[in-house]
Amino acid sequence: MCIFWQAKKWDHFFHKIAKIEVKMSSKKMQEATRIIHAGRDPEKQGWMVNPPIYQASTIVFPTLEDLLYAERGYANNDLVKPYELKYGRYGTQTNFALEQAIAEIENGYNTFITSSGAAAVNAALMAFLKNGDHMLLVDNAYSPTRGFASNFMPRLGIDVGYYDPMIGFGIERMIKKNTKVIFMESPGSLSFEVQDVDAIVKVAKKHGIKTIFDNSWASGIYFKPLDHEVDVSVTALTKYINGHSDVMMGAITVQKKDFIAMYKSFRYMAVNAAPAAAYLVQRGLRTAKVRMDHIFKSAVELASWLAERPEVEKVLYPALPSNEHHKLWKRDFTGAAGLFSIVLKKKYSEKSLAKMLDNLNFYAMGYSWGGYESLILPIDISSIRTATKWPYGDKTCLRISVGLEDVEDLKEDLEAGFERL
Repeated sequence: MCIFWQAKKWDHFFHKIAKIEVKMSSKKMQEATRIIHAGRDPEKQGWMVNPPIYQASTIVFPTLEDLLYAERGYANNDLVKPYELKYGRYGTQTNFALEQAIAEIENGYNTFITSSGAAAVNAALMAFLKNGDHMLLVDNAYSPTRGFASNFMPRLGIDVGYYDPMIGFGIERMIKKNTKVIFMESPGSLSFEVQDVDAIVKVAKKHGIKTIFDNSWASGIYFKPLDHEVDVSVTALTKYINGHSDVMMGAITVQKKDFIAMYKSFRYMAVNAAPAAAYLVQRGLRTAKVRMDHIFKSAVELASWLAERPEVEKVLYPALPSNEHHKLWKRDFTGAAGLFSIVLKKKYSEKSLAKMLDNLNFYAMGYSWGGYESLILPIDISSIRTATKWPYGDKTCLRISVGLEDVEDLKEDLEAGFERL
């Protein structure tokens, strides 16, 4: 009798939680609240706070009807229904929980999580391009995106043209009869120009061209490409959404009209993410906005301080009011990542630069960003430009990713580094 009463008591408690969840989801939540609750279904999760890890290759079906639905469901445009179990490579409930959360945050119909940010970019491109097509790629694109476009697309018979990130409505003059995709990245992850997304999308829609946007810098939190009528948003979840420098993952978010095309690319390119990795990324997601808000504040303070340093010619960070891209950034973005670059006043030798960088205490050198730790990296922007000329010649540039350390410690560390330089 006592055991029965306890079971009824807990059953009542759990259903009360479920009602709270439903009630909350029925009203428009603020961004921080939505990030905490997106993609969570306590009842389906066995009343656990976090979705469990469902690790699987084989999915078994109780009836032939169920098996045939899984096989045919995605192939029929009338049966567009995401997040259905079929085979481990297409995702399990762990993957689906994260995909639902990202789709909700990005205001999309469906998200596909992939094994890396680069995999997300490549799969998105292959969903909408074929032999004989032409693509326009922004000149400040992420190096792996540019590498895929220049090294592999010509083998597939796809022509690639590069355009000035600041082209705006002027992109119309670059469109050809076979242009199928315009790829944007804003701000660019090395030089941080902010594109006029609304202008480019307007031109693309006029000509029936798909637009794809690399949203890694804002991570779906500070910018919503689909709200600006961009067709596809790709994000490196490796960065701020995971936030702990221990998982590689990407996301592709689309509206319903592009679900089938994107699903086919995702399926046949086999770029799926592992459920255990999805578990870690959804855990990082819950604190992403808190971390980004803190980093945004620190980055503005550090960038402002750097702008006054005698060694620094230019700080490339659109969140600074003095930056030429600030007005456009403020129009479209609700915040800024902690990633920016600085141009020093001259070119330094490798030996001199090593004196500065090798002995920093709080900045590590590494090819990523978006984690809790601060990073610094020498970069060469002039070597990866074809449509535009880099205005700072061969002057030394450093890219900085601000982490969660105290900003005063970050300033002192760089100050000592400049003295060594």
